Amino acid sequence: MTAPPTFNLWTDPWIRVIRNDRRDAEVSIRDCLAHAHELAALSDPSPLVVGGTHRLLAAILQAIYQPKDIGKIANLLCVGQFDDNWLQQFGNAYAQRFDLFHPKAPFLQTGDVPLDGWQKPAKGQQRAWGDPQPVARLFAEVPVATERTHFHHVTDEDHRLCPACCARGLVTVPAFASSGGAGIRPSINGVPPIYVLPVGDNLFETLALSLIAPEFQPRTADPQRCTEAIWTATPPVVKKDDKVAAVGYLESLTFPARRMRLYPHVDQTFCTYCGRPTAVYVADMLFEKGHWLSEDVGIWEDPFVAFRTPQGRSMSRDDGPRPVRPEEGKAVWREYTNLLLEEDDAGVRPRVVQQVARLIDRGILADRQSVRFRCIGIRTDGKAKIFEWLDEALEVPPSLLTDLDAAGYINEALRQANEGAFILQTAFNRHFRPERSQNGPTKQDFVRFKSVRERMIADYWRLLGLRFRQFINDLRDPQQRDSVARNWAQTIVDVAQQCFKAALEQIGDRADALRARVEAESECDRRLYTKRKEWLHE
Repeated sequence: MTAPPTFNLWTDPWIRVIRNDRRDAEVSIRDCLAHAHELAALSDPSPLVVGGTHRLLAAILQAIYQPKDIGKIANLLCVGQFDDNWLQQFGNAYAQRFDLFHPKAPFLQTGDVPLDGWQKPAKGQQRAWGDPQPVARLFAEVPVATERTHFHHVTDEDHRLCPACCARGLVTVPAFASSGGAGIRPSINGVPPIYVLPVGDNLFETLALSLIAPEFQPRTADPQRCTEAIWTATPPVVKKDDKVAAVGYLESLTFPARRMRLYPHVDQTFCTYCGRPTAVYVADMLFEKGHWLSEDVGIWEDPFVAFRTPQGRSMSRDDGPRPVRPEEGKAVWREYTNLLLEEDDAGVRPRVVQQVARLIDRGILADRQSVRFRCIGIRTDGKAKIFEWLDEALEVPPSLLTDLDAAGYINEALRQANEGAFILQTAFNRHFRPERSQNGPTKQDFVRFKSVRERMIADYWRLLGLRFRQFINDLRDPQQRDSVARNWAQTIVDVAQQCFKAALEQIGDRADALRARVEAESECDRRLYTKRKEWLHE
C-alpha cells in the first residue's frame, strides 16, 4: 500500500511572516518560534489566519513556559528570544501530533475517521461518517454551499487546497467559528468577538506579551486541565455535538468547535486559494459540529477579548457582560475605552491589556512612545451570515494604560463625538426626508437622500478618526488635558460642519432645495454650538 502523504506543521513551512529586513517568508512552527526575534510580524492576506496562528503559537509557548506570574514574563522579555532547548524538548515530545494527515492523530482534527472516509459506501450500506463537505468550509471568506458567491467563481467541487492553505484554514476555526445553521454552535467565545492582540517591536515580543499569567486567565478555566491541549488529547478524537463542562486555558486557544477530517489526494494540481502548484491537495473533508461549552460554565473570559455590560435594564443571567463584537459602520477606534482602558461597571478591557498595564508598572515597556494592539474580528448576523472582517491597530501611550483620569477624558470625548453624529443625522432627516405622497418627492429621491446621509456620517467618523490619534497623544501631559479636551470639542464642531456642508451640496440647487439647505445648515450650526457650550460648561 502507498504510504499516506504527510505535512507536519512543526517542520514544514506554512506560516507567512515578515522578516526584520521587511522581506516575506514562509516558515514552520519550529523555525517561527526559534527565530521570532528576527521576524517582524505574522503576515497573511486574511487577518483571520493571522489571529488564528497567533493564538496557536501563544498556546504552544504557554505550554512550554507555563509562567506562574508576570515576573516570569518580564524576565523572558529581558532575555529577548525563546530558548532553543525548550523548543527542541517540546518538538521531541509532540511534533508527531502536528501532522495534518496522520492516520490516527491528525492536527486539529478527529482521529477516529480514516483518510479514505470520503469514499462512497457500497450499495445498500450507510456512510459511517458524515457526508463530505467542500474544503472551502475552512475559510469564512470563501463562498460555499448556500453562501452567496461574490467575486469567487469556483464551484464547490472545484476547490483544491494545498496542505499549507489547509493548515491556515484549520487554525482559524477555534477562534472564528460562528453559527452555521440549525444546531451548529459557535466556538468557545460565542459569536466571534474582536480579538485584541499585543504587538511588540518584533514577533518575539508580540508572542511573549501574549503569554498569560494565571491571575489573568479566565476565572472559569478548570485548574485540573491546565496542561491539557489539542496535542496532548488522548484519544485524539473530537466528538460530534459534545457538550463540554470543563475547559482549561490551553484548550480554549485551540477549542475544537468543529469535528473535522481532511481527505488528501495525491496528484499534481494548483491550489485554488494561493495559486501555487502542489502534489498533494484536499478537495473534501468531514466538517460537522464539534464541542461546545455548557451554559453552566458561565461566560468564558478570554484574555484577548473585552467585555461590556448591557446598560439600562435589570441584570439577569442573560444580561451579563458580553464580548465586544464588530458593529456595522463602527470603526474600532470608537471602542477605544472598552478595548484598552475601561475597567468599571460598564465594561472590562481584555485581560491581556490588564497584564500589559501591570508590566508597565514594573518598568517593562514604560519607555516606549506607544504600545500597540492589533484588533481582529469578523462581523456576522449572529448566525450563518458573514459580512466582513476587520483588522485595525490601536496605539496607546504606556502611561495612559494605568491612568484612570485619562480614561475619563477619552470616554467623554467619544461620547461627545456620538452626540455630534446624532445632530448631523437628525438635522439632515428633518429637512430632507421625502414625504410619501403623490405630489411629493419620488422613491428615487428618497434613496438618493439616504445615500447622501450615510456618506455624510461615514465621512464624519473617518475625519474624526484621523484626529483622534493626535488627541490620544496630547493627553499624555496631565497639565494640558483640559485644553486638549476643549480643542477636541471644537474639532467635533468643525468636522461636523464640514461634512454637513459637503452633504448639502449634493442635494441640488432648485429653489425649494436651496431654501431647505439654508434652513438645515442654520439648524445644524445652532445645535452644534449649543452642544459645544454644554460640553465646555460655558
